[in-house]
Order: sequence, then structure tokens, then C-alpha cells
Amino acid sequence: MQLLENGRTHPGSYNSASGTAEAMIDGVRYAGTFSNPPPIGLGIGVGGGSWGGGFGSVGISTGTGYGGGGHALLRTPDGGKVIECYFSTSFGSGQGQCVGLDGRRFVLVIGGG
Repeated sequence: MQLLENGRTHPGSYNSASGTAEAMIDGVRYAGTFSNPPPIGLGIGVGGGSWGGGFGSVGISTGTGYGGGGHALLRTPDGGKVIECYFSTSFGSGQGQCVGLDGRRFVLVIGGG
């Protein structure tokens, strides 16, 4: 995981199993929560009966994909600075945007190298 800002790269890491993330920005450690739930689809179909008195049917299907949208909320140890990130992933790689309460903006890059 990396945060990119005006040609600078700030290193970071995340652990989706424990739901934690961290980044080093200007020598300050930001740490917090990371979530990337898989997308879930739900489909419902209803079939009607025939004129001859046949029976209708109902079908339900669910499925999960290989990626989805996620969220990270990182804070400095004293809680004085906060960065919030929104991103999308696919097969372990992804990108998104992060914004600090101070107005700083970052491009978030996950995986891919």
C-alpha cells in the first residue's frame, strides 16, 4: 500500500484479515482500520403458472465477486490528524483516494508490486 502526493510516495501496509492499516507520512505514523468487504449480489426470480392450472416457481441466487469497495480510517497516535480513504480493488490490487482533515489529498495504491 502506498499513498502518493505531488510526486512523493508515502509507504504503508494493510492486513485485510485483521482489518488494520498504517502509513508513514512526513515521518509520522498513521494507523487505523481497513475494511474491504466482498461485493454480494442477490437475484430473485418469480415464474407464473400456466393457463391449465400449473404451478409457479420462485428462485433465489447469491454470489460474491473478486473485488469491491473499501474504506480506511487512519489516525496519528495523538488522534490530532486523520486521513480517510475510499478505494476499489480487484484480485488484490486497487486504487482510491484519501483526504486528510487538513485538506491534503492522496492517491491510494494497493498491491500490484
